[in-house]
Amino acid sequence: MNAAVETTIPAIGQHWAAQGGIYIGARLIEGVAHHIVIPGGIEHDILNVAFADVEKVIPKEINGHADWRAPDQEDLMLAYINAREHFVHAGDDSFYWSRSVHHNWPWAFDFEYGGTGTSYRSDEFRVRPFRSFPDSSL
Repeated sequence: MNAAVETTIPAIGQHWAAQGGIYIGARLIEGVAHHIVIPGGIEHDILNVAFADVEKVIPKEINGHADWRAPDQEDLMLAYINAREHFVHAGDDSFYWSRSVHHNWPWAFDFEYGGTGTSYRSDEFRVRPFRSFPDSSL
């Protein structure tokens, strides 16, 4: 594979093999444009996770990359807008933890209705690994 093919950014929702998953779009992180990737669909969800374990349950390596992390609130909002079909979006299983906290309350995201909100730390929701990297790294 040549360098031009490896750095071609796919359409949103398409597989990006060189980056280890599905491209869900770009967003600013600390003022820098980052591309956001999920490893795949619901087969990569980690189930029944309490907020205290959100960061701990993320695998060290997925699809050849070792920089996966728990999503923040903005990652999940981007996923809802651009890649909702890759997440559970009906019923009680549609809640995913973010790693974000607001006034010491953890934030969860509901893919059924598209809302974020605070929740109890003892609640157990799904967690999906995300990775991001600066556009300038391509």
